[in-house]
Amino acid sequence: MKLFISTKFQKIIIFIFTFICEILLPYLFIFKNDYIRTLKAFTKIDQPAIISLILFWIFLSYIRGRYSQIKSSNVLKNLILEFKELLIVSTFSTIILYFLKIIELNKFFNYKNLPIIFLILISISLLKEIFISILFEKVLLKSSKKVLVIGNQKDVDSLKNVLKNYKYPKKINFELFNFNSELNIIPDQLIISNDYELDSNDNRVIQYFHLNGVQIFSKSKWVEYELNCIPVNLINTDKFLNSRNFSNYRDFELKIKRLGDIIVSLILIIITSPLVLIAAFLIWANDKGPVFYMQIRDGMFGKKIKIIKLRSMIIDAENDGAQWAKKNDNRITSIGKILRKSRIDELPQLISVLKGEMSLIGPRPERPEFNTILKGQIPYYGMRSLFKPGLSGWAQVNYPYGSSLSDSNNKLGYDLFYICNYSLHLDLLILFKTMRTVFSGRGSIPN
Repeated sequence: MKLFISTKFQKIIIFIFTFICEILLPYLFIFKNDYIRTLKAFTKIDQPAIISLILFWIFLSYIRGRYSQIKSSNVLKNLILEFKELLIVSTFSTIILYFLKIIELNKFFNYKNLPIIFLILISISLLKEIFISILFEKVLLKSSKKVLVIGNQKDVDSLKNVLKNYKYPKKINFELFNFNSELNIIPDQLIISNDYELDSNDNRVIQYFHLNGVQIFSKSKWVEYELNCIPVNLINTDKFLNSRNFSNYRDFELKIKRLGDIIVSLILIIITSPLVLIAAFLIWANDKGPVFYMQIRDGMFGKKIKIIKLRSMIIDAENDGAQWAKKNDNRITSIGKILRKSRIDELPQLISVLKGEMSLIGPRPERPEFNTILKGQIPYYGMRSLFKPGLSGWAQVNYPYGSSLSDSNNKLGYDLFYICNYSLHLDLLILFKTMRTVFSGRGSIPN
């Protein structure tokens, strides 16, 4: 078995390698000993400006996904994509730092510097693509994780089906543990089936794996750990209802969450108002129809709420009744495609957040027509209403836009995980992932 490299560790390696290239490449090949002096010459102040440039560069690179592995097997396509991302990050960084009076454009973008800048961007793109394609795709990603299962073949099959449904990217080698064999193997992880009853004779086995540093999970806990979700078919009702988020211990965090909703939604309403006005004008100019679209959704505990969205579909798009959006939906207007991809159509819902009907983070509010169908066909679906619905949520940042019963079932697993594991830290993580989704151009369009 080859060494297994976790996805998180892969991203850390890519981040370190990419950032070293972006710092050392100009130093070694372009500026040499004058590198720091050249950076200072581009700025009005010294160390604070350079530090600001580096931190802002890292932030924009993260939300654009530059520190994540590129999935395509086409090297040229990856190279072009990486160069495009570098141009976007460079442009935004320059604009922001210019408005903050940190850099002078006339010094930075002159005819002498432009060829150097493009050479740096192309070189970084090429080096990163070579690194990822050779080291990761040819060496590290061929490794697989070995997982022993104490249970039966049905347990193994159910685990494989869950990973397949959620498009799990890692390679897992499941093996059933044989109690009659000698303990001479060290797996990466050990899974004990929820239905398996351990007796005193099993203590020797558990102790052996524990002393050798093997992670030990129940089947449902392993899936939760690996996928960050709780699939419906593996839910443990007792554990679910006994989690801390069903006790009064969460009251303080929920009050802080509400205060954050008020402050952030107010700021966003003020900042994004010009953008909403421009979008509203484009919608009206496109077909002279209504700008806003009102919809009834199910809120907390099933209470009906009315949300406002910028209209992204043609007039009278639902004359034939409510229906899920689908790929290449001809009801979506040309302006609507841009609004959905950038999530601008969702901005008017900040009013619902300010009113307290919604939160910035939580399970997405569903339409009553769909909820009636989904509650009848998906167990535990009504649990989503235990939390206030949100503009974005754990399901939205981890799973593609859902437009089917199967998608709703899979997304429910993420919503249940959020409800059981809610914390302010998780909310902040979702907020950053949402920003990354928006800035990377992956919006609410079905796959």
